[in-house]
Amino acid sequence: MCISRPQKVLSFEKGKALVEFGGIKKTVKSPFPLKKGEFVLCQQGFVVKRIPEKTARDMLKDWKEMNEWL
Repeated sequence: MCISRPQKVLSFEKGKALVEFGGIKKTVKSPFPLKKGEFVLCQQGFVVKRIPEKTARDMLKDWKEMNEWL
């Protein structure tokens, strides 16, 4: 099972998005246009889903709690 973390879009150009999670930035491919500030889920270097900000914030909170537990 793969677990995807919400990542914030920093920029988007020509099918590629610069995203960030926990201070780590990476470039991923997207089959649809994205806007700066949106949150997405990625797998294997591709955006698979755009998610609402509230959902992303809730998921980030869960990630933080899980990391503290570990």
